[in-house]
Amino acid sequence: MAYSIGVIGDRESVLSFKAVGLKVFECETRPDALKALKSAAEDCAVIFVTEKVYETIAEEIRIYDDKPLPAIIPYPGTSGGTGLGMELLNRSVEKAVGSNILQN
Repeated sequence: MAYSIGVIGDRESVLSFKAVGLKVFECETRPDALKALKSAAEDCAVIFVTEKVYETIAEEIRIYDDKPLPAIIPYPGTSGGTGLGMELLNRSVEKAVGSNILQN
């Protein structure tokens, strides 16, 4: 099966990804975000989610934590970052290595 890359978020944050061939899932509400996540998880190996949307559906995203696919990665989006992406990266590195080698 061929997998693709998906992007979930508000229109302004995801529209430019469409131009480079990624699957785009626009959402403004929590129910829309949940529907987008379910749809994207069916055929995307990697899903980028704006930090704002990620925080809204974090519990549902955790369902995929122990599965090999999809990898769900938060990114700042056009409204700016909350630091969530870097926090999750630090946790993952610390879990894998045993200490946070990215810490300043």
